[in-house]
Amino acid sequence: NKGSVTIPYSGTITGWTIMADVSGSIVVDVWKNNYASYPGSASDSIAGTEKPTLSSQQKNTDTNLTTWTTAVAAGDIITFNVDSVSTVTKVTVTINITKS
Repeated sequence: NKGSVTIPYSGTITGWTIMADVSGSIVVDVWKNNYASYPGSASDSIAGTEKPTLSSQQKNTDTNLTTWTTAVAAGDIITFNVDSVSTVTKVTVTINITKS
């Protein structure tokens, strides 16, 4: 796990952006849990086959989340888990959510 955030409102995830300090490769899984089941595990992944990914890149984005579970409820906790990494050392993943 490389970080978690609590979602303050219900909504729909509409996309993600990933940016790194240098060009490189990384795959970040995104997990969702409620407070009682935090911290969770890989079985809580909501990213489907469209995990935030860099492949010899410094930035990437996806707004067509056809394999994601996109609904979030107020109080849900989103956790970012690094599946694999090469070259990059600082990465930011932004999840876009449209409030219900």
